Amino acid sequence: MRTNPLAAINSVALGIGRFASLTEMLDHALGQVLEVLQTEAGGVYLLDEERGELSLVVHRGLSESAFRDFDHLGLGEGLSGRVVMTNEPIVIRNLKDDPRLTRMAARTEGFQAFASVPLRSNFKTYGTLNVHTRVDREFSEPDVQLLTSMASQIGLAVANTRLYLGLRASERRFRGLVENAEDLIYLTDRDGRIVYANHALALLLGRDPDALDDQPLSVLSLTHPDDREAMAERLPRMLRGEVMRAVEVRFLDADASTGRWFSQTNVPLRDQSGALTGMQCIAHDITSRRDMQEQVLQAQRLADLGRMAASIAHEIRNPLGAIVNSIDVLRRAGATQDPELLNILAEEAERLNTIVGEFLLFARPPARHPIPCDVGELVQSAAALFRRGGGLSAATELGVQCDGRLPTLVADPNQLRQVLWNLLANASESMEHGRIELSAEALDDGRTVQIVVADQGHGLTEGAAVFEPFFTTKAQGTGLGLSIVARIVADHGGTITADNRPGGGSIFTVRLPVLDAPADAPGRTGAR
Repeated sequence: MRTNPLAAINSVALGIGRFASLTEMLDHALGQVLEVLQTEAGGVYLLDEERGELSLVVHRGLSESAFRDFDHLGLGEGLSGRVVMTNEPIVIRNLKDDPRLTRMAARTEGFQAFASVPLRSNFKTYGTLNVHTRVDREFSEPDVQLLTSMASQIGLAVANTRLYLGLRASERRFRGLVENAEDLIYLTDRDGRIVYANHALALLLGRDPDALDDQPLSVLSLTHPDDREAMAERLPRMLRGEVMRAVEVRFLDADASTGRWFSQTNVPLRDQSGALTGMQCIAHDITSRRDMQEQVLQAQRLADLGRMAASIAHEIRNPLGAIVNSIDVLRRAGATQDPELLNILAEEAERLNTIVGEFLLFARPPARHPIPCDVGELVQSAAALFRRGGGLSAATELGVQCDGRLPTLVADPNQLRQVLWNLLANASESMEHGRIELSAEALDDGRTVQIVVADQGHGLTEGAAVFEPFFTTKAQGTGLGLSIVARIVADHGGTITADNRPGGGSIFTVRLPVLDAPADAPGRTGAR
């Protein structure tokens, strides 16, 4: 009794996902086809596009010699080869009389009726489904329609299986690239907990990436204590989807005794709906580069100290000579107190103190202690201190203008006051009269603070050189004030430039990055 056609088609569709391999699924489907068509033999050819041939992957009712004879066909060869080329079924009542038959085994097997339909899915052909019978029979139009319907189900299964196998192969390739990468690659959840890390975690930091489930690790706990505050400022922005490139940070090894430097870039991870689920980070080990940079800096500092020693010896000679001469005069018999000589002693002693102070500040820069700073208040207070400290001549004015929506800046306030004092002192000393403009504003949607000091002095002859140690155009001076400024700005992750001002004078521009500070943080407004 003939099997219900719809039941057979449904059986093929449901059976697709039950089998461990494509071959097992195709064999099951072929059995259902032969049963519903009451046919004793058949086979399934699959197309190998790279080789341009068809392979008979499953068959029933064929002898071993027949299978060996037409287990492979070229495109366009034989009946199945033509079906693949034209995507049209071929139905034959008597095989032995058909001139398109190229393999003799089909005749010697005694097959008469034959039908072949393409296996298609999404407008692509994957092979053919063939049925044979030794009975004198003609496959009807309903038979061919049923065969075509079942071939469509099989074609869909082949397409899905190949897609799945392709994805698995792609996953293995990319997993191999990630696992064997020398860079540290890790994924986090939305809270910054590390949910996956490649084997570089073990190679570079001595931590087992397979133990993350048992020993949870977060980005902050992995970060060196000295860098943790800066990372705590950046991390919320990263987890909100902001991409940060080439962020230099130290990560701790397993016993938390040492840290290695990394240059890290993060990208957001999203689910199918586009919602943020965490981030992916790639961190390149730059410890050797940082060590080399530190060695170069130390060598440069030693060279600078050598030049400074010679410069200080020269600078100290003049005030020491004035002090010694004044003391000799005061020591003479019958000498009385001379206010002018006492003033010379005081001034030259102060000059010596300044020289030594700048030397110590350059040779041993103090450690930074960054805290959230109100930029407007800091600028205003620095200007007030400079006025009270006598830095302005009677013919010089100092104007201050601050943006009313300055963001909070994470910085060392004492060091930034030193920057402002040195810039204002440099501006004041460059002019006999005129106006100095000190201003602060927010840039880049509150991500950067810009501070500008502009004067009406003689301008610059060499812009970048003014930040080099010992570069000075003054008759008296160590040339360290602006180099100290440049170092402090660089330590805060910022930049400073010096240019000539249109109409005369110079303009110094400091730009400092804001670390996760709200763009609408309150500031102070003022103009004088």
